[in-house]
Amino acid sequence: MVQIDDATVPLKDCFWVLSDPVGCAFASTIGPSAVEEEAAHRELITRQRDRDRQTRQGWTVQLLSREQWRQKAQPCFLGRCDHRKATA
Repeated sequence: MVQIDDATVPLKDCFWVLSDPVGCAFASTIGPSAVEEEAAHRELITRQRDRDRQTRQGWTVQLLSREQWRQKAQPCFLGRCDHRKATA
């Protein structure tokens, strides 16, 4: 079980999401693939230098519940997010 905001949810019902500096989701993996943010970043981006660069540039890795994933990440993956509209 993990704490996300005010809710306690099973890790198996969560997703790790890598987002760029403006908040657009770039990659995602299932919650049980990692138990903490750094391990999730390693799972998503294998090369250390790429992870270091992303961290310097303001990329983030965040654990989201299934509902949060639907609201925040899924629109990015479907090309329907406000982030893409702002850069178009």
